[in-house]
Amino acid sequence: MFVMPIPACLFFISFKLNRSLVDDFIKFADKLEHHDLFIFQKFSWVNSFAKFKRMVYMTKYAGIVFLLAFISCRQDDMTFEIGNDYVNIKTSLRYIDSLMVNTYTVSLDSIPTSGNIFESGPGTVLAGNYHDPEFGDIESKSYFRLGLPLNRNLPNDAVYDSVQLVLVYNNYYAGDTLDANTIHVHRLDQSLKARTDGYIYNTSSFAYNPEVLGMKTFSPTPFGPDSVKITLDSTFGRAIFDMMMDKDERITNLENFLNYLKGVVLTGEAGNGVILGFKISDAVPLMRLYYHYFDFETLYKQVDFPVIYSDLQFNQIAVKNPLVDFPVLQKYKMPAVLTDNTTFVQGGTGIVTRIEIPYLRNILSLHENIRVLGAELVLEPLRNSYRDVPLAEQISLFYTDKLNRRGTPVYTSNTNFIQVANLVIDDIFQEETHYTFDVTDFVNFKLSEESDDIPALLLTISPEDFYKTVDRVILGSQKNTENKIKLKIYYMNY
Repeated sequence: MFVMPIPACLFFISFKLNRSLVDDFIKFADKLEHHDLFIFQKFSWVNSFAKFKRMVYMTKYAGIVFLLAFISCRQDDMTFEIGNDYVNIKTSLRYIDSLMVNTYTVSLDSIPTSGNIFESGPGTVLAGNYHDPEFGDIESKSYFRLGLPLNRNLPNDAVYDSVQLVLVYNNYYAGDTLDANTIHVHRLDQSLKARTDGYIYNTSSFAYNPEVLGMKTFSPTPFGPDSVKITLDSTFGRAIFDMMMDKDERITNLENFLNYLKGVVLTGEAGNGVILGFKISDAVPLMRLYYHYFDFETLYKQVDFPVIYSDLQFNQIAVKNPLVDFPVLQKYKMPAVLTDNTTFVQGGTGIVTRIEIPYLRNILSLHENIRVLGAELVLEPLRNSYRDVPLAEQISLFYTDKLNRRGTPVYTSNTNFIQVANLVIDDIFQEETHYTFDVTDFVNFKLSEESDDIPALLLTISPEDFYKTVDRVILGSQKNTENKIKLKIYYMNY
């Protein structure tokens, strides 16, 4: 009795296939490989299989022949006669997209928005408010401190002119920039202080003087070269100038100065239509004092008081007058069915979507032996929810528990990079707009995990933007008639 080795058997099968079919399948397999769904080439027997040079052009095509054999000869129990002997194959590739996926809206109790949360660089100053037709009124106040200038010596004949707060755009905005926008500056009555973990949160609050220290109404140009200069109260400015002229201890010592000027907060005016982003660094924002003096001619000069302790700068962001009854505590989850089969996600406010797959482990009972080759999560934004407010360009997934705490992020396969689902958008028909995640590692981990907890994920705006933007997206649930969430699992049973 002679039994042909499996690789030789597979070659025999593939040899009889139509050549054009092979070529077409190779193109298809290349596409699968590009999306990390084709992993047959990683099997240990591929190395030996590659020695059959007449079978394939490259080692990876060994997997193609293997896959081709199963698809072209697909049966529950396949046998091939070779002489007087038989080779028995009981392996098949399958696909399932009918698993139940439940979604909920969750409000995190608070999220850090202070500058030291950003490992890749400083944060951003977010100031203003606008009305979101799906969420309600979105408001952001920004708090920061100002330090002393390097050169505090003024000429004896210096004359005070004015003082301004200078803000530099960082190209971010949310809302409508066509209407006039007003920003108010208030003086803090309470010094900024981080929590014991070193952060200040979107729900943190510090007392400030209700009297306006300065204000400006302007037409925003967030992508323009201009900065926003807000003229401050002349009495306040002159007091600073006099302290410099007198070399007052409040201007010669930083601690004394910070006790005098504890900081400022930027707020928007009711009826504004936009939240604007401004840069924060060692140079900006800054308070600029203008003066002049005569030295054979009139000379106009300035002194800059730069922002300091940028790790204490933070944005207080909230949804005012919400149009949705978002959960009041993080431990609560609001089913999508209560909000017309939709869920919500927004940066800055801490609104996220919880995704549960209650019967994921049931696929193990479908067949005796299963190996998941790939898993894809596809999310569709609600149609017409992004005509006036743009969609978040990037979103991310995190492992979570029963209390909706954010755990480890879902990484890109075989890397330490947090996976980000980029937006594919159909602006015209809004039919092909979607985000896609590769959740193969998550699915395999949950299938092997010994736990009774329902496999679950938290969906947020991408990690960095989650803390310093108010980007948002509204997603359809599995029961939504037009925009559904889909979990696609590709597996092999053997």
